[in-house]
Amino acid sequence: MKIRRFFVSGIAAFAVIACLAGCSAEKGFELPAVVSYYSAESTVYISATEVVKEVADTVVEISTESVTTKFGRQYIVSGAGSGVIVGKSEENYLIVTNNHVIDGANEITVRTRSGSELDAKLVATDESADIAVIAVSSDQALKLAVWGDSDDLQIAEDLIAIGNPLGNLGGTVTEGILSAMGRTITVGNFDMTLLQTDAAINPGNSGGGLFNMRGQLIGIVNAKTSEEGIEGLCFAIPGNAARRAFEDLIEHGYLVGRATLSIELAEATLSGNGIAYVSAAEGADGNFRQYDKLSKINGLEITSILDYNRAMATIQPGEEVTVEVYRGSLVQSMWGNTLSFESSPITFSVTAVQYGAEKSR
Repeated sequence: MKIRRFFVSGIAAFAVIACLAGCSAEKGFELPAVVSYYSAESTVYISATEVVKEVADTVVEISTESVTTKFGRQYIVSGAGSGVIVGKSEENYLIVTNNHVIDGANEITVRTRSGSELDAKLVATDESADIAVIAVSSDQALKLAVWGDSDDLQIAEDLIAIGNPLGNLGGTVTEGILSAMGRTITVGNFDMTLLQTDAAINPGNSGGGLFNMRGQLIGIVNAKTSEEGIEGLCFAIPGNAARRAFEDLIEHGYLVGRATLSIELAEATLSGNGIAYVSAAEGADGNFRQYDKLSKINGLEITSILDYNRAMATIQPGEEVTVEVYRGSLVQSMWGNTLSFESSPITFSVTAVQYGAEKSR
């Protein structure tokens, strides 16, 4: 079952700009003594009203601006999403959201339920987990959400989603039940294991909170079906997985245990079949070359970036990996550029490395 992620970039407004100076989301600052609250014995609230009173202030609206070039002109693209305040350091409040909410953003702005608008800085992000952490500084005290244990959820348990649907309806509350757990859903180029709920979710809800009747954060909303005629199939990253990603990102800047072969891939169609080939291999160990067509990784056939990510999900950093490729080259002609590959494969071994370690602060 393939579920299309709702990208907040779909909520976009374009404006021609003349100057782009000072538009970068900052990275790389220290986060000492982070406080984040975890589930303990707590009261089950009788009504959704009581839950919302307890947790609504922890959910924020996120707006982004990114720069794109089209037909030789530069534009600012505006996006919108949601986030949940889950931590605090000495100077910053930490907000968890989706990677796809802030991906490519040059500026990130957070709006709290009280109406305060705060400039946000990117702490770290990971595409495979679809989790990002951003930080804001506030003169006013902000409330932190309490992480719940998503492994303790029961099917048909009541759940409440709070977010910013359509990018301009911040603080919207919807209610539903837990429809299923452990759904393996393809989101972009990655398989994710998600919670399924029938709570109403719309573009802009991405990164928002999914809460149980104890007022605990048990999920981060990130996907829904987009096919016409399908309703009530919405998905969230389980709170335990989101919390582990949050902790890794603030401590290391990357997800511990995520492996990579230090190559960049592109996709193409060859004789009607999909292929994945190496577009850049500057960070690899010398075995890969640009335009290598991936054939197998540890015996698993690779025909797409999704296949590559599935194979890498079974591998740990430091593990020896057997790779089979077809050497390729870019052929230039008067009719345009094409890829050409050798008829016999080459097999070699490489060592997987920790993804993001070389880029961490």
